[in-house]
Amino acid sequence: MKLTLRTACLFAACCTSPLMHAATFELPAAVSAEDDYARGTQALDQQRWQDAIASFDRVVETKGKKADAALYWKAYALNKLGRNELVSSTCAQLHTSFASSTWNKDCAALTVAGASSDGNVSSDHGPRHSSAGSDADLKALALNSLLNRDPAQALPLIRNILTGSNPVELKQRALTMLAQNASPDAQALVRDVAAGKIAPEEQKHAIRMMGVFQGKRADDTLAEIYRTSNDHAIKRTVISSLFIAGDAPRMVELARNEKDLSLKHDIVSQLALMQDKAATDYMMELLK
Repeated sequence: MKLTLRTACLFAACCTSPLMHAATFELPAAVSAEDDYARGTQALDQQRWQDAIASFDRVVETKGKKADAALYWKAYALNKLGRNELVSSTCAQLHTSFASSTWNKDCAALTVAGASSDGNVSSDHGPRHSSAGSDADLKALALNSLLNRDPAQALPLIRNILTGSNPVELKQRALTMLAQNASPDAQALVRDVAAGKIAPEEQKHAIRMMGVFQGKRADDTLAEIYRTSNDHAIKRTVISSLFIAGDAPRMVELARNEKDLSLKHDIVSQLALMQDKAATDYMMELLK
């Protein structure tokens, strides 16, 4: 189609408008997310699990409209690789970021299947969800409302829930709310649970929630927990959270200082899934 001079001028004028500039900058990210999602599903079809994980990670990072589906398929690929701890963390990230997504049921099924293959189904394999209208559900709704309006009043109640004989589901939902709250006191309480100072039975869940909601801001605390803990299960949960946070440099640091070969293997196996220069450089270092 030939453009007349008038049409060309009008087109040029539109392209210089602020709205057009905004669309120009937003379009590549959306297109890239669609391409990455397509690449991820193609990798799944070809059973290239690590390539699929890398593609779906990029979809999640762009926060596109398929981010919830990408999280599920990432968990699916991790399940195929036998990384059950990472499946649990990824499904927890899906549930907390996209609570109403229909992919949550599929992810929950993956989590249970992974736990069954280990011969150990426990409350640690992700948060259990109550039926709507249950006592725990009502308490969680009230607690979330109070925490958003008046954290100072809500925090003592949450501490009592965590240290009392309340259902595991309610404790984990309280921790998830805490991890999302920006109040310094709320963050301090999450750190105390993650460090095992209170409610030690929920330590792993607190560590996961720090990785999901605080990202790299939590990594100093997580690294300290790793260094001071003698519990391999806690250390592996920290590794999983650092993976979710995408902190390859911190994971490399832990791997270099780790004397236990089984733990070092766990760190390296997760670094191998990451598209990060620090991870790649460390793989090259191991091959020398």
